[in-house]
Amino acid sequence: MPLVQVSGLVKTYPGVIAVDGVDLGFDQAEITGLVGKNGAGKSTLIQILAGAVQPTAGTIAIAGEEVSDLTPHEANRRGMSFVHQQTVGVPDVSVAENVELGLGFPRRFGFVDWKRLNKRAQILLDRLGASIDPRALFGSLSVAEQRMVMVARALAWDAKLLVLDEPTASLTDNEISHLFTVLRQLRADGAGVVFVSHRLDEVLDLCDRTVVMRDGVVVDDTATKQTTRPRLIEEISGTGHERAAQLDQRTKTRRRVGDIVLEVENLSDGRRVHEVSLHVRSGEILGLGGLAGSGRTELVRLIYGADRPTSGNVFVYGKALTDPRPRSRLKAGIALLPEDRERQGTIVEFSVSDNITLPSLQKHRRLPNVAVPLRSSERTAAQRMIDQLAIKTPSPQTNVGALSGGNRQKVMLAKWLEHGADVYIFDEPSHGVDVDGKEDIYALMERLADDGKAVIFISSEFNELVGVCDRICVLREGRVVGELKDGITERAIVDLCYSHELNDPSQ
Repeated sequence: MPLVQVSGLVKTYPGVIAVDGVDLGFDQAEITGLVGKNGAGKSTLIQILAGAVQPTAGTIAIAGEEVSDLTPHEANRRGMSFVHQQTVGVPDVSVAENVELGLGFPRRFGFVDWKRLNKRAQILLDRLGASIDPRALFGSLSVAEQRMVMVARALAWDAKLLVLDEPTASLTDNEISHLFTVLRQLRADGAGVVFVSHRLDEVLDLCDRTVVMRDGVVVDDTATKQTTRPRLIEEISGTGHERAAQLDQRTKTRRRVGDIVLEVENLSDGRRVHEVSLHVRSGEILGLGGLAGSGRTELVRLIYGADRPTSGNVFVYGKALTDPRPRSRLKAGIALLPEDRERQGTIVEFSVSDNITLPSLQKHRRLPNVAVPLRSSERTAAQRMIDQLAIKTPSPQTNVGALSGGNRQKVMLAKWLEHGADVYIFDEPSHGVDVDGKEDIYALMERLADDGKAVIFISSEFNELVGVCDRICVLREGRVVGELKDGITERAIVDLCYSHELNDPSQ
């Protein structure tokens, strides 16, 4: 008997069928990989299992018992635990409190026993190989550290079925190895695991069975040892072998680069970025490589003005930028597409149209100096970007929060394209995006470079950097440890990431 069985599951939204008649079971002592494009129905299926979304039709059976009107509390009570793609921790309380949230804190003489609480959280974090202080505020952690805390919380529930949606994004190789060890041990103990990922190599390495969804339907369900990466790409994209090979092995475009547009000189924040110097030219895609915690995100936040530097300078076309505020940096021609697109890149309660035109409202006024919007101009601009980027949305007035992760990413891209910039900084833009969506993002960055823009691209997937970038700077411990231009390979990036000495790349 499957731990969880869904039959004839359907979920519709206005103009969209998110899940269309899915029949699927998840078994004990098995790791099931769940893959598919953004908008394929994976996240909706998970939300239904978690009780966060009610299905339009179909049934859910847990341990053989049909359950109606499933709620998050009931899902947890019945032995299901979830790690969602977006972190959902409470930022202003400790890591330990986030790990034990909902389980009831240990008490002594009627008061919270903080020592036991911190110890229980520490045991789970140690199990994952995460060097995180359980007393630290959750909001002070990096995105990767927050994700590890969410995994620890899921483990704390001692679930019979653990569902993880893109759990390895931004994690180091060592953290991923620890996580996989834990998941394999859970399988050995009889638990079921559902592993959702766009990293197909991880799915092939970890999972016993792989399920592919496309357009709300399960199109393939097979033992992982009987499938291959090209076959998965073919099933995910719904195209033939030729297109699958093209997606798997792309060829980078060589461009003629121009003058230096952005230059960073000895930039530091006193904590995670130390005297970084680099530059990027017009028509160039500069990759920032490194492991999680290497300081890549912190560096671009300093460049954009989201954080204040303790020392160093930023220049655009040779002019020093003395005002560190984001508004000033945007006016100087720098646009940042942050890694955390949910909280920093878009306003999920706003419509697609309003998100796209938000930075450019001055262009859409009835009179230049009067803050009265010209809605027809906003609608035209938003629709143009929706068409250009093929954003999948029922309507320009649909809230961004109702879109899939990949389409939210496109909305974030669209607003900066509509505004215009000279330097575009992409921080993990392909995180949680399917193979076709990734190809769209690569093509967009290349088009910007072809148009003479300077592009900075951060990715934890080194094969992306190799396939897209003209030049790569590798960071470790907040410092640039090397630069690659000719003979760029994944091995060369890895060697620099794990180099013993913090070398000066100019030597």
